[in-house]
Amino acid sequence: MRFTTVLAPLAFLASTVAASGATIADAVGVINTVTLELQSKVTSWKGDLLGTLPIIVASTELLTDINNATKTTKASAPLDALEALTVAIAVNNLSGSVNATISAIIAKKHQFDKLLLSPVILLNLELEKDATDKLGAALADKVPEDLKAAAATLQATIDGYFNTGIQAYKLF
Repeated sequence: MRFTTVLAPLAFLASTVAASGATIADAVGVINTVTLELQSKVTSWKGDLLGTLPIIVASTELLTDINNATKTTKASAPLDALEALTVAIAVNNLSGSVNATISAIIAKKHQFDKLLLSPVILLNLELEKDATDKLGAALADKVPEDLKAAAATLQATIDGYFNTGIQAYKLF
């Protein structure tokens, strides 16, 4: 019985640490899902004012989910190499979704211009990029030292997509 009493807390601690990578990957997965939902809403949007409401809702949800993932990441233990790989796979999947979504937003720019909503889209892109940069910094703090360069490369790729979208919506 005494042996079990000692092992139970150790097993709990081990499962908590092991769950860090999975928890972060799950949070990134939520961001990916909402990013794809936003892409779908933007792609199917017909250019009417009322049709922007689902886009605004999805964009707001996305920002909230990015901020939640940042909190989750900051609260997690440092990642081991396997956990970092799990998170990197999730972030890599997200990267493709971000690219597709921002491409869809750029493709609809003329319709947002027509409704005078391009400044709102620009602001959303800037807020989402800022939140994504904070998430990227939190992730960089959690990955092992030898994987920090790979994490920075993934972050730079996503930043590039955001920068392209922001540039498309900036007023010259």
